[in-house]
Amino acid sequence: MPKTLLLVRHGETDWNAQNRWQGQCDVPLNETGRAQARLLRDRLQRLWERGGLPRPERLVASDLSRAVETATLLETGLALQTDSRLRERGFGSWEGRTHAEVGYAPGSHERAADAESQESVWERVLDAIAPLERVALVVGHGGALRAILAAAAGHSVEGMRYFTLGNTSLSVVQLGEGDNRLVRVNDTAHLES
Repeated sequence: MPKTLLLVRHGETDWNAQNRWQGQCDVPLNETGRAQARLLRDRLQRLWERGGLPRPERLVASDLSRAVETATLLETGLALQTDSRLRERGFGSWEGRTHAEVGYAPGSHERAADAESQESVWERVLDAIAPLERVALVVGHGGALRAILAAAAGHSVEGMRYFTLGNTSLSVVQLGEGDNRLVRVNDTAHLES
């Protein structure tokens, strides 16, 4: 049975603003992140009221507080279910350090030697969404959501690098038997006002 997933990346944290690797560290939203989530909430309500997006029947988020708080601020009226398989990629010894501290260049695919593999992220995230049916709102992290987008686009795990997701970005995928579609990717129009 086809399903539609509304994918939302969590709002901004202080570590996002500082270009720090968060990975699986439990870093809360900052005030900017909370404001971003409220702006997205208002936009989603308008889209649902006007029929621009299907209303979700289920709300699932990573168990990390930045995703849980974002999901809560969206005020969908749905019971929130958390799933640790939707967590961000573990970045090992890079977690808590800035991009400059580890010599990371944007666009580079280098990672800490003790980081979780992309294949592991791919497998756990796709396992997490497999049982979802009909229309679900999934709140997670850039790496986890990129796995869903890459799979929906027909890419292998390497295709995760083709997607960039801003804080509180909205992406929409439709998944069916051999008929997947990317409907919306990295939509942050709610932040442009």
